[in-house]
Amino acid sequence: MCLIKKIRSYRKRKRSEKYWRERLLEEVYYPKDEKGRPDLSYYTKPLGYYINMYEEFLATYLKGDLEIARMPYDQRIHGSWGLISKGSEAIPYALSLLNRKEPEAREDACGIFLAFGEDENILDQIIAKLQNEPDTLVRDTMILVLGEMKNIKAIPILAEFIFDPATDGDTRWTAIESLGKIVRKRFLKKEDPELATRVWLQKNGYTND
Repeated sequence: MCLIKKIRSYRKRKRSEKYWRERLLEEVYYPKDEKGRPDLSYYTKPLGYYINMYEEFLATYLKGDLEIARMPYDQRIHGSWGLISKGSEAIPYALSLLNRKEPEAREDACGIFLAFGEDENILDQIIAKLQNEPDTLVRDTMILVLGEMKNIKAIPILAEFIFDPATDGDTRWTAIESLGKIVRKRFLKKEDPELATRVWLQKNGYTND
């Protein structure tokens, strides 16, 4: 009985691998630069194709089928790059990912946002979602994105995380780093980065009240 199950499992895995390999072969072998970033000029299919690819990743990954985990991972990567390649056309879908229950979707939305520059609508959406984000990794990723956007509108929410004693240590450190990028201060180079950050915030009217 055990042998039969193994044979069935093997056949299922081979069928799954063949299915995903055939679907992803084109994207997997796009040329990449030295940092692993694919050449976006190869992503020529319509926006809907990459949305479907990403949605298939979520649907398959959430089934918990670890035997084909590699293939959905490729869908996740290339679906995201495909969305990035579409530019502003993909922003509405990327914003919708912030409302998904899957933390992976919310995290990937942040990665996509990094490619869209200093879009005010994106900034406002991230700030609105950040306060109640339950996943630590997603929350820290959102904070990193705020730093990269370098918009002073993000300072109040970053100050909240820095002053709040309940903030996780890594999250507070990330908020300090992002604040430094926005105000062009090297807080992390200071002897006591947290103290230096608090002093700067208080001097500039941001308190822990």
